[in-house]
Amino acid sequence: MLFRLFFSFLKIGFLGFGGGYAMLSLIFEEMTSFGMTVEQYADLNALDVLIPGPIAINSATYVGQLYAGFLGAFVTTLAVCIPSVVFVNLFSTYENRIRENLYLNGILTSIKIVSVGLIFSVALILMLSTTLGVDSLSDLGDANLDVMALVVMIGTIYLSLRFQINPLLLTLLAGLVGWFLFYL
Repeated sequence: MLFRLFFSFLKIGFLGFGGGYAMLSLIFEEMTSFGMTVEQYADLNALDVLIPGPIAINSATYVGQLYAGFLGAFVTTLAVCIPSVVFVNLFSTYENRIRENLYLNGILTSIKIVSVGLIFSVALILMLSTTLGVDSLSDLGDANLDVMALVVMIGTIYLSLRFQINPLLLTLLAGLVGWFLFYL
C-alpha cells in the first residue's frame, strides 16, 4: 500500500502543473483506485481551505493518513514534494534558456489553460455531490436536489464575487450555516 501511495503522489507531483487546485482533480482520479469516495474528497477540499500550507502537501498528508496512517502521511507528503525540488533546481539552472525558448513557452501557456479545466472539473464534481447527491454527470438521472446546499453554494459564490470575502471566512460561514441547518 505504501509503495502504491508513494508512486501515485510522485506522479501527481510531476503532472500537477497549475498549482494545488489543479492537482485536486488528479488526486481524485488517482485515489478512486484506492476507494476514495466523493464525500472523502469533499472533506479533503474543505480541509485544504482550512489548514494553512500548500494544497498539494495538505492533500497528500490527508490521503496518506486516511489510507495508511502516520507512515502513509509521511510517504505521500515526501512523494508529492520530490518533483518540486527537481523542477526548482532545473529551472534555476536553466532559467535563461527556458525563458528564451518559444516552444517551451508555448507548452507552458497550454498547460496553464489545461489547469483551468482541471480546476473547473473539481468545482463541478463538488457541486454535483453536494447539491445533487451524485458523483458524475452520468448519474444525473438519480439526482436529488438539496435546496439548502444549493442556497449556501449560491450565497457563497455571491459573497465571494460581490464582496471578495476571504475564502477561509466563507468556508467557516458556510460550515456554520450548514451546521445550523442540519440541526433545525
